[in-house]
Amino acid sequence: MLRAEQSAWSLGLLPFFSLSFFLHSSTAQIRYAIPEELTRGAFVGNIAKDLGTDVAKLAAANLQVLSDSDSQYFSVNVNTGIIVVNDRIDRERLCRQNLRCFLHLKLAVENPVEFYRIEVEILDINDNPPEFPSSEIALQIYELASLGARFPIHQAQDPDVGSNALQTYHLSANENFNLNVKARTDGSKSPELVLERALDREHRALHHLVLTAEDGGFPPRSSKTRIAVQVLDANDNHPVFDKPSYQARLVENSPSGTLVIKLNATDVDEGPNGDVRYSLGSHNSEALRRIFAIDDQTGEIRVMGNLDFEEASVYEIEVEAKDMGSPTMEEHCSVTVEITDVNDNPPEVVLTSFSSFLSEDAPPGTVVAVIHVKDRDSGEHGKVQCHLPRSLPFKLRKDFEHQYSLLTSQELDRECVSQYNVTISASDLGIPSLSRHTVLSITLADINDNTPQFERASYEAVVKENNQVGEILVTVSATDPDLDQNSRLSYSVLSSPGKGPAADPSVYTSINPTSGQVFAKLPFDYEQTTYFQFQVEVSDGGSPALSSRTVVHLFVTDQNDNAPGIQFPLTGKDSIVQFRIPRSTSPQALITKIIAVDLDSGRNAWLSYHLIQATDPSLFGVTLRSGEIRTTRALQEQDAATQELFLVVKDSGEPPMSTSVTVLVLLEENAPEAFLGLKAHAAESESAPRLTLYLIISLATISALSLAALVGLGVQCVRGDARAAVGRCVKADTYQPSLGDATIDVQVTATAPPARGYISCFSPVSDISEFMFIKPSVSLGNSSGNSPPDRSCSTELSPSPASSRYALPGSREHPRSGLWGHWNRRREFPGGSERGESRVGGAEWLQTHTAERGMAGRPSLRWQLLLLGAFLSLPDPARAQTRYSMPEDLEPGSFVGNIAKDLGVDVRSLSARSLRLVSEGGRQHFQVNLADGVLLVNEKLDREALCGRSSTCSLQLQLVLESPLQLHRVEVEILDVNDNAPQFPKNEVSLEITEVANPGTRLPLEVAEDPDMGSNSISTYELNASDHFALSINVRGDGVKMPEIVLEKALDREKVAAHHLTLTALDGGDPVRSGTARITVHVLDANDNPPVCDPPISKVFLEENVPSGTLVAQLNVTDSDEGLNGQVEYSFKTSNNAPDTFLRLFSLDPQTGQITTKAPLDYEDSSAYEIAVRARDKGSPAMEGHCSLRVELVDVNDNSPDIVLTSLTSPVQEDAPPGTVIALIGAKDSDSGDNGHVHLQISNDLPFKLVSSFKGHYSLVTAGPLDREKAAGYNITVMATDAGSPRRSTEQTIFLQIFDVNDNVPRFSSPSYTAHIQENTLPGASMFSVSASDPDVGANSKLSYSILDTGMQDVPISTYFHINPENGTIYALRALDYEQDKVFQVPVEVQDAGSPALSSTAMLHLFVLDQNDNAPTIVYPPIPRGSAFQQKVPSSAEPGYLVTKIVAVDADSGHNAWLSYQLQETSEPCPFRVELHSGEIRITEALRESGVPHRLVVQVRDNGIPTLSTSVALVIYPEENAVQDFAKALDLPISPSRASSVTLYLIISLVAISLVSCVMLAFLGTRCLKSGPTAAGWPLSCCCRRTGRKSASNFPGQLNPEGFIKYLDVGGAGLVSQAQHYKSCFSPMSDQGDFLFVKPFSHSTTGESMASFDQVASALVSPCNGLIISGTIEFFRLN
Repeated sequence: MLRAEQSAWSLGLLPFFSLSFFLHSSTAQIRYAIPEELTRGAFVGNIAKDLGTDVAKLAAANLQVLSDSDSQYFSVNVNTGIIVVNDRIDRERLCRQNLRCFLHLKLAVENPVEFYRIEVEILDINDNPPEFPSSEIALQIYELASLGARFPIHQAQDPDVGSNALQTYHLSANENFNLNVKARTDGSKSPELVLERALDREHRALHHLVLTAEDGGFPPRSSKTRIAVQVLDANDNHPVFDKPSYQARLVENSPSGTLVIKLNATDVDEGPNGDVRYSLGSHNSEALRRIFAIDDQTGEIRVMGNLDFEEASVYEIEVEAKDMGSPTMEEHCSVTVEITDVNDNPPEVVLTSFSSFLSEDAPPGTVVAVIHVKDRDSGEHGKVQCHLPRSLPFKLRKDFEHQYSLLTSQELDRECVSQYNVTISASDLGIPSLSRHTVLSITLADINDNTPQFERASYEAVVKENNQVGEILVTVSATDPDLDQNSRLSYSVLSSPGKGPAADPSVYTSINPTSGQVFAKLPFDYEQTTYFQFQVEVSDGGSPALSSRTVVHLFVTDQNDNAPGIQFPLTGKDSIVQFRIPRSTSPQALITKIIAVDLDSGRNAWLSYHLIQATDPSLFGVTLRSGEIRTTRALQEQDAATQELFLVVKDSGEPPMSTSVTVLVLLEENAPEAFLGLKAHAAESESAPRLTLYLIISLATISALSLAALVGLGVQCVRGDARAAVGRCVKADTYQPSLGDATIDVQVTATAPPARGYISCFSPVSDISEFMFIKPSVSLGNSSGNSPPDRSCSTELSPSPASSRYALPGSREHPRSGLWGHWNRRREFPGGSERGESRVGGAEWLQTHTAERGMAGRPSLRWQLLLLGAFLSLPDPARAQTRYSMPEDLEPGSFVGNIAKDLGVDVRSLSARSLRLVSEGGRQHFQVNLADGVLLVNEKLDREALCGRSSTCSLQLQLVLESPLQLHRVEVEILDVNDNAPQFPKNEVSLEITEVANPGTRLPLEVAEDPDMGSNSISTYELNASDHFALSINVRGDGVKMPEIVLEKALDREKVAAHHLTLTALDGGDPVRSGTARITVHVLDANDNPPVCDPPISKVFLEENVPSGTLVAQLNVTDSDEGLNGQVEYSFKTSNNAPDTFLRLFSLDPQTGQITTKAPLDYEDSSAYEIAVRARDKGSPAMEGHCSLRVELVDVNDNSPDIVLTSLTSPVQEDAPPGTVIALIGAKDSDSGDNGHVHLQISNDLPFKLVSSFKGHYSLVTAGPLDREKAAGYNITVMATDAGSPRRSTEQTIFLQIFDVNDNVPRFSSPSYTAHIQENTLPGASMFSVSASDPDVGANSKLSYSILDTGMQDVPISTYFHINPENGTIYALRALDYEQDKVFQVPVEVQDAGSPALSSTAMLHLFVLDQNDNAPTIVYPPIPRGSAFQQKVPSSAEPGYLVTKIVAVDADSGHNAWLSYQLQETSEPCPFRVELHSGEIRITEALRESGVPHRLVVQVRDNGIPTLSTSVALVIYPEENAVQDFAKALDLPISPSRASSVTLYLIISLVAISLVSCVMLAFLGTRCLKSGPTAAGWPLSCCCRRTGRKSASNFPGQLNPEGFIKYLDVGGAGLVSQAQHYKSCFSPMSDQGDFLFVKPFSHSTTGESMASFDQVASALVSPCNGLIISGTIEFFRLN
C-alpha cells in the first residue's frame, strides 16, 4: 500500500532514477542508544563522523532519512551531519512490555545511490508508578470461611520494565488477615489475602485494609488501594414466635377476609436469612385450608371460606415460619379458633312423597305430597313451622313434629288453571327468623269434559262456477279447551235427506279432517245449482268423544261460459237465412227481428246486436237491444239485388261471448211487403218442418248417446273404484296408520238403513293423496252435538288376523304403531241400535295413559298413587316413636327389634294391612318379617360411612299400615365398634433439617386418622430410639394429639446425611389397633466449604491461530458441599492488562470450567497470556476459589509477507530506454527467523525486472522497449514469498500506464468507397460518410478529414462536395444532373493531430442515379408548338388502316424512358385507335363521311414516378383520293366469314333458352299457386340473401353432378365481348322443378368468373328468402 508520508523518494530521487541504468548500494549499519522522553532537538549521534564522510559531501548527496514507522522521530542536520530527536519518544507506547525497544532508520544518498541502516535503542526510565485497577476494592467473605482461605486481589500494573517495574506489596496491620505475594511465571507479582483468624459477623461486619504497591526504581514509586472486606452472614438462627400458642374467637359466617389474628416471628439473621415467610402447616386438613388463609409476608390469618358452627365449633391451626436462607430454618406455633353459633341455617324441606300430575277431577282432600322439614340449628333455631298461600286450592296438615301432608281443599279445573306452583314456606323460630320456600309444580291431568266449539255457528262461501277441482271452498275451525288427545279434532261432512248436492255433499266436496279445509271435488255449474248447504261435524279424540256441528252455506256465482243462442230466425248449417223485400220498401221498414237467448244470468245475459258487415252499410241497420233489422233509406235501382248482412250477437260478460248470423236480403220487384218477410220465408221453406224433425231426432239421439255414455262411464268408474279398493289393496303385515296421518271420517246418519262411510288416510309427509279404504262402517251413535258420541272413529274390521293391515300398493310401510294400533270394538245390531259397548276400565286407562306418556317404566308411581289415595281416609295419625340401638357391621338378617310387639299390632294383620317400611334416604337398610313382625338388618351397616365423625348416629324409618292407613316413626341408633386401625396420611414421611440447626428445634408430624370414635380413637404415639431425636405429643383444644420430633443433639451431615425413624399410632380399643409411618430426616448441607482448584497454578502451550472453539484447558475444581453449595460457576477475573482484548480471545464455560478460544490467537500480538479464573459456588452466601493459568503461544508461519510500494512513476513513455526506474518496493514479514525472510519476484514475460538495493528493498526497472499500441498498460504482479514452512506468499498488482507517442499513421476502413446518390438532390444533403482509425490515443488519435483536388476533372471537385473534417460526412454543394455527370471520383485525406502529423488518403466513387425529371419529346411528326399535325386518309380505308405513327423520345433512362401512347377521350365516338407502345394510329371502323375532319389528341406518357407526359394534336381529313401510305404494311386480319353464322346460332340459342325459361317459370308459378304457401317451403328456404361475408369455399372449376347443388351453365362463345350466361339452381331434394333464374351478367376474366361462381355457391349454402347478391346477381322466387 502506498502511503503519502512514506513517499519521500519522490522529492528528488525519481528524476535521478529515471535516468540511471545502474545502482550501487551499501549494507552498513550503525547503532545508537538513547533514553526515552528526550526533548525535541536532543543529540542522538554524528552520522558524518560515524560514516567517515565529509559533511559537505552529505549535503551535496541530497541525504534523506526514511523511517519504518508512521512518525518521524528523528531528523538529520545536513550541515553538521548530526541526528537529533524530532518528536517525543515514549518507550511504553512504542514497545509496551518488551525488554528491548528499537527504532530502525534508512539513510539514502545520491551520486552514487547508497543506503545505510541505523538502529536506535530506546532505554527505559522510571517515569511510571504502579497503579491498581481501582482505588477501592470490595471483598465479601463468608463468616464461616475456614482459616487459611485465600482471596486474590487485583494486581497493580507498572508499564516500566526491568528494575523500574513493580517489585513488592505491603498490607496495613489488622487482626484477621495476612498478605501473601505470589510470583507468576511471567515475572509479575499477584497479592492474596490469607484468613488468619476466624470471622464473626456479629462481632465485626466490616474490615478496612490498605494495600500498597512499590516498584524498584530510583527513587521508588508506589500507589495504594483501599480494601473493604464485608463479612457475609450465615443462616444459623431460626425464626422465633412471640409465644408458642395463640387463642382467637370468631362468629360463624364471618365474611371472607375477616382478620382472625396476626402472628409475629423474628429472626436475628439478616438479608434472606432473616426474611420470614408464614404458611399453614402441612398437617392441616384440606377443609381447614379452604376456610383459613395466612399472608406469607405479614402473618395475618384471615377467613377465606365459610365458617359453620354446625360443622365444627373449634379449629386448631398449625402455622410454620420459615426464613429464606439456604438451607431454610423454621419454627411452629398453634392457633386455636373458637366459633360462636348464630341462626344461619334455614329450614330444609324434604319431599317424602310427591306426584307432580293430578287429575282435574280429584275430589277435595286428595293427598298430593308428604313433606318432611328439618333445621340443622338447635333450640328455638331448630323449630320449624310451615304454611301455604291462602289463594291456592290446597292446604297443609301436620302429621308429626316435622312432617306435613299437602291436600286439595276444593275442586280443580284444568281449563281455568292448568298448573299450580305451590310455594311451601318453612320458617324457624330463631332471631332473626330464617325461612325457605319450596315450590311444587303440580300439573293437572286433563279429562275430556269440554265439547269442541266452532268459531261461528254457520259459514258462508262463494265459489265461481267452473271452479278447479281441489279448490279450497271454505275453512271451518273449531277449538277444544281440553289437552292432547282430548283436544285433537277431526272434521267430517254430514249428509242430509233429499236429493241434489245438499243430500250428498261428499260427491261435490271433501274436507281435510285435521285442518277443516273444504275442497271442491267437482266443478260447479251455476245453471244447475246456485246454492246448497251442508253440515260439518267436529269430534275430539277423547274417551268418550264429544262433537258439535255447523252449517256451511255455499253460493255458486255465474260466469260467462255460455254464448248467445239464435232462436229466430232458424238458420241452417251455414247460419244463413234469406228474406225477400220489394224495392219499394220505405225507410225504417222492419225486415226481420233477430231473437237470441243466453243461458247465463245478469250481465252475462245482457245481449246486444251488431251489424258487422253489409253489402251496402247505408241501406240497413240493426237495433242494439231488440235485434230488429230495418231499412235506413229508400231502395234505389242501383242497389244490388242481393244484400248480405253479417250480424253478431254479443253478451256483456267478461270476456264477452258472441254468435253470428248471416242474413241475405233479396230485392225483388214483386216481392211481398217487408213486414210479410217472415211469412214468405216460412212459405218458401217448406222443408223447415222436415229439417226441424231431423234436428229433433238428432238432438234426441245425441242426448240418448250422451246419457248412455255418461251412465256407462259412471258404471265403469264405480266398478273401477271397487276393483281398486279390493284388488289394489294388498296385505302388509307391518303397516299401521300412524298418529301423524290425517284421517277423514265421513258418515251419513239418517232414518234410512246404515249409510256407507269411507275412512281415508293421508300421509302428512306425502305430496299426493294416498287413500286407504276400509270396509264400510255403520255409525248409529247420537248425532247431537251436546252428548258425547261413541269414541270409536272406525268400525270393527272383518275377522282377520290381528297382525293384518291394509295398505295401498306402493305406499310406505310404517313400522311404528300409534293410536291406530288399538282398535275399539263394538257390536252392531239391525236397526242401528248398539249394545254392550265395552269401555276401558280406570286401571287399564291409567296404565294405557301412563304408557302413552312414557311413565309405564316407573313401578313406584302406582304405590305413590295408592298411598295418596289411602291418605284420604286417614284419621289423625299417632305421634308415638320407637327407638332401637344396634352395633355396626351386623350381618344381614340380624335382629334389631320386634316391631309388632312394640307397636301393639297383631302379627296376623301385618300382611293384610300391607306393612311397608319407608326410609328417608331411599335405601332399605332394614326389612320387616311379616310372619313374626321382627325388624331385621337388610344390609351390612358401616357407622363411619353413614354418619362420618358425628358423635351420634341414628337412622329414621317410617312404617306404613293400610286399612286403615297408619304411620309410625322408628329411630335406630348405630353404635361404634373398634373396627378401624389408626392410619397415617402417608406411609413414608420425608423431613428436612439444616445441619446447623440448634438443639430443641421441633419438626411437626402429620396426625394419624382413626374413623372410630370415643375410646376406639387414637390414644398415643411412640417413636423408635434415636441419638439425635425425641418425640413430643401436644393435645389440641379439640382433643386431637399432635406428634412432634424434637432435636436433642447437634447434627453433622458429613457423618450422617439421613436419619430413619419409625412413628407408631395406638388407639384405645380392645384389642388395641395401631398404624406406623416411616420417617426419613434429611440433614441439609450448609455452605461452609469453598471451591478448591487443583492445581491452583498451571501452564499450557498452544499454537497460534488455532481455530475458534479449541480447548485450552479444563479446570479441575471441587467443592465438598452438595446441592447448590457444591455447584460451581466459573468466570474470568478482569484484572489483566487489557481485559477487553483478553475477553475477546478466550471464553470460559461457566458450568464446566472449559477454557476455549473465541478468536484467533496471534503470536505477534502477544506470546503469552495470564488467565485468572474465579470459581464460585451457588450457596448463600457464595464462596469462591481461584485458579491461575498461563497460556504460552508457539509461533507458526501465519503471516504473509507485506509489500510496501515506496514510490511509483506512472505513466511511462513508450519510448523509455531499458533500465528506467519505475518504482521502489519494500518487503517485510511480521514473523521472525526464517518465517520473516522475504524474497520478491515478478513474471519473466514482462519487459521489467527487480533489482535488490539492500535487504528488503527492491527497484523495479524496464528491461526492454515498450509499445503502447500493443500494451497500453501493464498489471505487474509482484509476489513476495517468505522462507517459512510452509511458505507463505503475497501478491500485489501494480498497474503501470504507458504514455503514448505519435508513431502510427491513420488508416481508412477501406482504400476505396462506392456510393450512390439521386440526381437533383438538394444542396447540403448528406451523401456518404468515410471513417478512419488511429491506434494512438489523445491528440495523436484526433483525426481531421479533407477533400483533395487532383485536377482530374475540369471543375474542382471541392465545388461539388464538402466533407465534415471531424466525422468524415460528405455533403453535396449543388444539385447533380444525371444527364451531365454520371460518376464522380472524390479523393479524401485523413490527418491526425500528432507532432509531427501523419496522414493517409482514400478514393470515393460516387454514382449519380437517374430520376424522372424529363418529359417525353415528340420526334415525329415534327410540328411547331401550339399547332396540330394534319393527315389525310382515304375515305374508303378499312378498319386496321395505318393513319400515321407518333414517335417520341425521353431523355431519362430505364423505366423513366418507357413510353406509352393514348388517345384523349372525347364525347363523340372516335373511329381511330392508337397502339399503346408503338404509337401507331389506325382506323377501327369505316369512316362515315368524307370531308369531315377528325381531331385527335395523342398523349405520350413515360413510366416514371411521378409520370410525365406530352401531347400532340392531329387533324385527320378523310378524302376520296387520299394516298394510302401505310395500308399495305398495317392491314389487320379480317374476321372469318363464319362469324355471322355463329352469332345467329347464339341468338337462336338465346331465344330458345329464354322460351324454355319462360315456360318453366310459368309452370313453377302455377305449381306454387296450387300448392299454397306451405308447398313452397323448400324454395322459400333455398334462396337467400348474401350477407356480404366472403364465402370460405372455392369453386373447383369442374362441376360435380353428385353434389348437393347441380349447376347448369349455358354460355355463348365467339368474338362477341359480352356473352350472356344463365345459371339455374336445382335442388336435388325437391321433386318439383323449382327454377332459380339468374339475371345476366358479364365477366372478362376467369378470376371474376370464379368469384361469381363462389357468390352463387355461398348463396345456396345458407338458404333463406329471395334476395340480391353483391348487387350483380339477383335471385327470384316464383310463387
